[in-house]
Amino acid sequence: SAAAPVLKNRRTLLERAEKFISDIYFTDCNLRGRLYGESCPVQLESFLSPKRISFTEACEQNFAPYKVGQTFGPT
Repeated sequence: SAAAPVLKNRRTLLERAEKFISDIYFTDCNLRGRLYGESCPVQLESFLSPKRISFTEACEQNFAPYKVGQTFGPT
């Protein structure tokens, strides 16, 4: 039977674990970087509308794919 590996250096293990989930270090290859990747800030503009549409009306809208940086509207 194989024995469980012995943790020789707890501080080194914890440091490696912290870097693995860090949002500062090694973000090109760590877990956070792989899960979330690059991000882009969102710029929102709001328009006050006197009429609020129903969910059914919202579902009948024409939806199309969009790319980062493309503008769309009205809200």
